[in-house]
Amino acid sequence: MHPALSHIKRFLRVLCCFSRGMGVCLGACFWMHGPACSQDFPNKPIHVLTEYSPGSGGDVFFRALATQFSTLSGQTWVVDNRPGAGAMLAVDAATRAAPDGYTVLVASQNVPVTRLFLSKGRQIDANVELTPISALWRSTLLIVSNVNFAAKSLKELIALAKANPGQLAYTTSGIGTQGHFAGAGLELLTGTQMVHVPYTNGRQVMDVIAGQAPFTLSIVPFVLQGVKAGQLRVLAVAADQRLDSFPGVPTVAEIVPKFEPPPTWTGIFGPPGLPKKYLDYYNDIVQKGLANPALKLKASTDGFEFIPNSGEQFSQQIKRDIEITARLARAAKIQPND
Repeated sequence: MHPALSHIKRFLRVLCCFSRGMGVCLGACFWMHGPACSQDFPNKPIHVLTEYSPGSGGDVFFRALATQFSTLSGQTWVVDNRPGAGAMLAVDAATRAAPDGYTVLVASQNVPVTRLFLSKGRQIDANVELTPISALWRSTLLIVSNVNFAAKSLKELIALAKANPGQLAYTTSGIGTQGHFAGAGLELLTGTQMVHVPYTNGRQVMDVIAGQAPFTLSIVPFVLQGVKAGQLRVLAVAADQRLDSFPGVPTVAEIVPKFEPPPTWTGIFGPPGLPKKYLDYYNDIVQKGLANPALKLKASTDGFEFIPNSGEQFSQQIKRDIEITARLARAAKIQPND
């Protein structure tokens, strides 16, 4: 390229960024076939709606990702915590946001999938009322017992449950949670009858450690400390594959064929009608951000697994998860309660 032409292009790039109000940018970007136009977005902070409470595990983990996303986009990602109403507050706000690329939603499977089977109230079709951008991470469910529990493996647990129908209890974080769905699926496929003990006070793991209940179904972050302290034993991984952090622990499906783990993901969405250029922009940010080695290490340490995909793949994932959850809801005899 001729040196003079190079100088002209640099000049026009600067002009494009700082002279929007003077009508120069359009002509400059047109002359340059568009590359400078990419600098027009984003030119202000990104508003991130999230269902997670401030300081919760999901909130703390996402803020680490938001720092990386901010670096990649050159704009701050401002987290707006809106917990409550079963995650509907954040999701509902996202459905009403302008599709200008400056508002995104970070949400779990609660509203797009699980709520469909728990509530008679307002439902959200995430593929219509939102724009799926990408899945972010998966929180893996584990079957974890008190270290002194008689069953030392999932096979032994199933045998014990069959020998004592209606006697063996397991704890979860509540009715209609992913632990409840997984437990119901396990009972259905093994022909066992166990007692589901739902908690609402967050002590479902502590009571297993104390020996007041034999085992629990919980995501990794809630049990990891107890496992490391030798108070809990991991019997099985309720996921599609084994975890690197517990390589010797089998998946439930290895012991119980046809077992389908319930969805336990968090993803990023745009408002409805988000233009493809913004969808592609955010998807690219997610793919690059989640490839960061330090963040991958943090995810593994915290019990999360990155699962980025395309907008279309995420949309299909949601549809499959609804089908899986419908089967698990029938197994658990769960009926909408409001």
